[in-house]
Amino acid sequence: MSSNILLVDDSKTIRTHVRSILQHAEDDYQVVDKEDGYEALKWLTLQPQKALPDLVILDRNMPNMSGDDCIRVLKSDRLWKRIPVLFLTAQVEMTELVKGLAELEAEDYLPKPFDPREFLARVKVLIRIKKAEDLTHRLNSDLEHSLVLQKQAYDELKTTKIKLAETEAAAKLTGVFEKFVPKEFMNRIAPEGLENLIFGHAESDFVTILFSDIRAFTEISENLSPQELMDFLNGYLREMNPPIMEHQGFVDKFIGDAIMAVFDQPDKTNADEAENALDAALGMQKVLVQINQKRKKLKLDPVSIGIGIHSGNVIIGTVGFEERMDSTVLGDAVNLASRLEGLTKFYGCSLIISEDTNGLLRNQKKYHTRELDRVMVKGRKTPLNIHEVFNGDEEEKIKLKLEFLDTFQEGMNAYRKRQWKKGLSKFKECQKAAPEDLVYQVYLERCENFITQSPPKNWNGVYEFQEK
Repeated sequence: MSSNILLVDDSKTIRTHVRSILQHAEDDYQVVDKEDGYEALKWLTLQPQKALPDLVILDRNMPNMSGDDCIRVLKSDRLWKRIPVLFLTAQVEMTELVKGLAELEAEDYLPKPFDPREFLARVKVLIRIKKAEDLTHRLNSDLEHSLVLQKQAYDELKTTKIKLAETEAAAKLTGVFEKFVPKEFMNRIAPEGLENLIFGHAESDFVTILFSDIRAFTEISENLSPQELMDFLNGYLREMNPPIMEHQGFVDKFIGDAIMAVFDQPDKTNADEAENALDAALGMQKVLVQINQKRKKLKLDPVSIGIGIHSGNVIIGTVGFEERMDSTVLGDAVNLASRLEGLTKFYGCSLIISEDTNGLLRNQKKYHTRELDRVMVKGRKTPLNIHEVFNGDEEEKIKLKLEFLDTFQEGMNAYRKRQWKKGLSKFKECQKAAPEDLVYQVYLERCENFITQSPPKNWNGVYEFQEK
């Protein structure tokens, strides 16, 4: 590998002589010569770091800029000071030698005239030391760079671990939180994570609400110990959740033995949500059959439930205060779904839906329905038609309801036209075929009462409930 040498001397003869010695040496030397210190520094400023010389051979006595002034500049520069300087000078006094080496910091000092062999030996040693120092400097630089990268990697790893720990903690917290708050609500009230939960945030949406309740739960609970009651209730609720989830619904809350489920999917239509809610209800009824089969084997009484479904606008958000809050669904639609569930006891039906939900059903043939009544529930000023869905009934009951569906509707029409006797006749015909059907009994009693005492002239066929 060749070495670069900068030769600085005002004597052209010396420059020619030194160049000749270097060019005929065993080692490969590339020589650039300048006639004074100023020209040498000017040339150095134009060189990139990789092209800087491995050695400067410098005369001390020169016009324009002496070798002493030149070396002072060299040794004050961050890069140039690492280039070794060999003073080649006619100043042979000991004081000048000491000054050149100690004060001016030259790496070597050779008086003129000089022996070419000694000169080449000194040049070779200085360049060898320079290249060794360059290698050491590169290694140190690489080591420093590696340490910087290592520290950077460590800092990034530390930051990543912290973020990962925070993410895992947030995920665990979210997982725990979702046991109490449905994740569907989480997506609304905390779309950017639980730590960014929006307290008091509210939005309106059209959803379908399902309410279910265990019939005669108080009587069941009276015969069970606290632990037995809790085991029964948790087992029941656990079994009822899958049909709801399978049809894209989610449980908003458990209210004792009651379940409130919401069917609200951003990518679904209102009709989809209504049908999903109804399919979930029918699925819950199938699960109930399985539960009762198990209870029968244990010689336990069967369990029955009532389900009410309504579709309408609700408000979804958080209520409470910063230290204690709850996510919930509010509005008339929620109250109405609850009221419909309560009416299942009155009509002896297991599943009642509102006219709003019934109107959203696209495949009417899929569901067995019959209009039950036009009612005014407590707390509501607007009447509504309600319908029974009886797909979940026993086969014989389904057959009878379908067989007398037209007869029952004729009785309903007569009833609403104040034709009490005609209505009474139709309802008796229905009751004769299915005496256990409580709906027929309800209308029989109404017709008999109205025959005895007619309702007001402004009566519009609406039955008003005074209790929840």
